[in-house]
Amino acid sequence: MSPRLRLAVWAAVVVVPAAACSKNKKDKTIGNTGGDASAEVGKVDPTLCETSGKNVLSYDLNRDGRPDVWKMYKVEDQGGTSIEVLTCKQVDFDHDSRKDWVVGYTPKGSPAFEKADFDYDGKFDMAALYDPKTGKRIEVERDSDFDGKFDIKEVYDRFETLTAIRRDRNGDGNPDYWEQYKDGALVAILYDDDYDNKVDRKDEVPGSRPKFVAPEPERGDAAGSLDAPAAGSGAPAPAAGSGGKPK
Repeated sequence: MSPRLRLAVWAAVVVVPAAACSKNKKDKTIGNTGGDASAEVGKVDPTLCETSGKNVLSYDLNRDGRPDVWKMYKVEDQGGTSIEVLTCKQVDFDHDSRKDWVVGYTPKGSPAFEKADFDYDGKFDMAALYDPKTGKRIEVERDSDFDGKFDIKEVYDRFETLTAIRRDRNGDGNPDYWEQYKDGALVAILYDDDYDNKVDRKDEVPGSRPKFVAPEPERGDAAGSLDAPAAGSGAPAPAAGSGGKPK
């Protein structure tokens, strides 16, 4: 089974309600003691999400005597009633004590961020950010060659429609290849062939732009254009928001 398929299968398993795993869970609250939180709650990783003051439930899904799923809850008072709100989930798929999947949640229960290690080498290969208002993805970073550095960044609009992809092909930390999308469809690709942070050429997808119609005299304006500099213009390359390689 491929790592990606295995991750999908496990993701489906770990969302089982807590009541279904009640026989395997361990319950412990971490206080502001300054101690080793990992040891206190069975190797939960406090560097991946805030654990202080949280109620941590651990689950042993494969029943080998060691926890492989951890869920962190924060107790909140809502109208005089104490309610536990899920704040983070950590999962160790291959049981090597290193977390392979982490999801942080907003107070509304929607995802805030997500990280995944697809090849189980201890380094996250994907990191996603979500809009706290809509719960939609707005940004995804990927390590396509599994070298420990993100080299691809996907940007989405508020409807979770892909608007741009930036890629660092030579590993210098700067994007040098850009894909531009409109309504989720690819319309143009820009290249920085000599890696000087300037666009050298641009390819447009045939039929992706409306047919040019000469403006009427009273208008005095031309048809719309892409927001990127023309190939060979020497203008700085577009970065769709950050201007550099994702951190």
